[in-house]
Amino acid sequence: MDASTSPLRSKSSLAGLWFLGFCALALAVSQHFELALCADARHATLRELVRAERDAEVVFVGSSQTARGVMPALFDQRASELLGRDVRSVNLATFGNARHISYLTLEHWLEHHAAPRVVYVECGVLSDVPEYPHKTLTRFGQPRDALAMAWEQPYEFVDGREFVRFETSGAGFDVGGIFRAWSVAQLNVDLALDVLGRGPEDCVRTLANFALERGASPYWMPGEPAMRAEIARQVEERGYFRIELDSAEGIEAHRSVEKQAAAVSYERALAAEWKGPDDFADPARFRVARLYAEKIARLCRERGIRLVFLDQPNFRGRPLRPAQVAFYRSLGELFRQDKSVLYREESFLDSGHLSVAGAEFASRALAEHFATLK
Repeated sequence: MDASTSPLRSKSSLAGLWFLGFCALALAVSQHFELALCADARHATLRELVRAERDAEVVFVGSSQTARGVMPALFDQRASELLGRDVRSVNLATFGNARHISYLTLEHWLEHHAAPRVVYVECGVLSDVPEYPHKTLTRFGQPRDALAMAWEQPYEFVDGREFVRFETSGAGFDVGGIFRAWSVAQLNVDLALDVLGRGPEDCVRTLANFALERGASPYWMPGEPAMRAEIARQVEERGYFRIELDSAEGIEAHRSVEKQAAAVSYERALAAEWKGPDDFADPARFRVARLYAEKIARLCRERGIRLVFLDQPNFRGRPLRPAQVAFYRSLGELFRQDKSVLYREESFLDSGHLSVAGAEFASRALAEHFATLK
């Protein structure tokens, strides 16, 4: 075959190669500038905090329970009072079931900053979720993480609805689990490809945002005119996400607290122990929660960081399973908030998130725990 007639030299082949090159370049640009985090106020806040030059002695990661439950300014104030020196912390928690994202965010922070002395990682009944990815996971992914997902296959379900359907009805006809294994492999490869293929989308969106903002900012969302103001507020509070209890959103959210308070008394909630099967002990369950907790623990050991798992309670809800307690204590320390204070109605905004008053108490309690660490 003549070189000039080789299929690899055809116009379609060359166009395909040029397109792959363009995608690779766009991915490199997107990864370098973290452009995937420009389309959401919370993610933009994390982008700004990670890109800031100042280091932190304490880093918090987790889900919205931590984003709304830890106030770095109050933590720093109380810790500085107790230790007689300046302490600086930063809250890098995101929203949703975020153990995997917590790992990626911590890894990203360590690429830009000196290792903190302590990392607090959220755990709990609400944050240790089953095996399906958060819808924003691929915004935080990097090529090496994409390859790891394709190889390790941590996720078993597309979303919560598929998980519930599987738990209710089972896998159906599936000789030897072949169809299920294929479905799991396909899901994780698709997630990996989403990470590797999102470069052009991120670049185009960011350019459009700059155009709409007349070059002032890469952040813009339709229907969210106060996005930049919200980002500035969260950055000012170093990652704390504030919702006042007396706001319209707060009043509506607090109804779930009132409902739970009517169903479960304060005394009964304080005395509660885990009842029923301890499904966290099943090695086939909660693989994602365990896998990325172990990865965080390994990363902390490599960088000489003290690891503390933070039990974030839900309002008068179920406590940690015994297997959860044992697992987290095998990897690091476990700090459990004082529920005698947090189980009061004024301490929660809704059934899963602390109010400002609750976050103030929790942040000071965390500072007092931090001050005892040697």
